[in-house]
Amino acid sequence: MCRKHKDVIEKGRMVDMSDVMADPLVRFHEKHFFWFKLVLCFIIPTIVPYYYFGESLLVSVLTMNFFRYILTLNFTWAVNSAAHIWGNKPFDRRIMPAENKLVSILALGEGWHNYHHVFPWDYKAAELGNYSFNITTFFIDFFAKIGWAYDRKQPSATLVRNTALRHGDGSHCEVPPEADKADCNQNCAAVTNLNLTPNLPPTEKLKFK
Repeated sequence: MCRKHKDVIEKGRMVDMSDVMADPLVRFHEKHFFWFKLVLCFIIPTIVPYYYFGESLLVSVLTMNFFRYILTLNFTWAVNSAAHIWGNKPFDRRIMPAENKLVSILALGEGWHNYHHVFPWDYKAAELGNYSFNITTFFIDFFAKIGWAYDRKQPSATLVRNTALRHGDGSHCEVPPEADKADCNQNCAAVTNLNLTPNLPPTEKLKFK
């Protein structure tokens, strides 16, 4: 991990957020975010075990603030570390991000990183069509039901399957036997109107200069 380059910060400030900030609920949250974080992330989690379960204040502070917070942060950071090291690559074997079920469980659905990097516009960040190992999608779909989320984008099943056929490591559930791959690739090219590129061998070692 590395800090943002100053140009990234500068360009980020140029992004037009007027449509988002036009929402009074968003403005209220932005204005009072510090207090929301203080109360919801630290004060209430400390009070619950202390008041309702008879834990000492010291134990409540250590477990619900330091221990819980550190674990949560590391679960989140595992997405950009463990999920870029261990796992299969059903959609693109040429890149580092991988599918990691354990990370997905710990990070509430953010461990399907090979898929996410190949299809970054998919709001689910995963191919899964249900909420198994992807509880975050449930919340987005729930808010879509009540009108708070909309324009949920995702690739077609055909595009996902064709991409797995061309560039995946063969672990995708719909990838056919090797003997059928040539015919499938021809069909995929006709369906998606995409140029087939030669599959590059997986990188064995990364060399840093």
